Amino acid sequence: MMKYVVAFLCLVSTAISNAAEPISPFSASEAIDLTHPMHNDMPFWPGGVPFKKEALVTHENGGYLLHKFSMGENTGTHVDAPIHFIKNRSTIEDIPLSSLIVPVVVIDARKQVMGNPDYQLSVEDLKQWESEHGTIPKKSLFVMNTGWHTRFNSPEQYINMDKNNVMHFPGYSPEAAAMLVDRGVTGIGIDTLSLDHGPSQSFATHIVMLKAGKYQIENMANLTALPPKGATVIIGVLPIQGGSQAQARILALLP
Repeated sequence: MMKYVVAFLCLVSTAISNAAEPISPFSASEAIDLTHPMHNDMPFWPGGVPFKKEALVTHENGGYLLHKFSMGENTGTHVDAPIHFIKNRSTIEDIPLSSLIVPVVVIDARKQVMGNPDYQLSVEDLKQWESEHGTIPKKSLFVMNTGWHTRFNSPEQYINMDKNNVMHFPGYSPEAAAMLVDRGVTGIGIDTLSLDHGPSQSFATHIVMLKAGKYQIENMANLTALPPKGATVIIGVLPIQGGSQAQARILALLP
């Protein structure tokens, strides 16, 4: 594993050097994939565009394999840019590389969520995390592990919609989002369909974060494998010109 991580770090270093955007040096012992594989049966936002992959050419009829695929911007593991909710703000390709290779810190909210699927991360939760691990570092990605990622391959459980068409899954409270903005994080992430909890109609957390020029990541995977602090995340978001959101391959490198 180590030789592959070292080789990958060399490639990252070269890319950053070529782009003239310096980052803090780091090393890693293990890589964790925080991305859900994409397939035709994966869950997606109700009313959105599902992922669909179709073969255009096959080995039997053409001599090689070629697919086309379609989906909405917010299908699967993806990043939200500020323009997603805030008019005339930065689009997905504007996110600098220096904001996409950053320390990642994780709060474990699985216990709170177990008793309340509509749980919203609170300011008190953040203060408790800081009492145990120190001040949330500036220019980091802050991630909420709700345990919801374990439901991803069961779309009905992941979306968790009741008979009144209200979804039920956890998220960030807008007050917690405001505190994270004050701490100077570069973005926040979660392992559910939305940074706002399922019943939200106002998407207040989206507005707090995106108005502050931060990015967001939704539908993350394998968050339980991450330590509370010390890892580095590499967010390989598609640089779609003018995009409000885009899919990303996200790798966490453990110390």
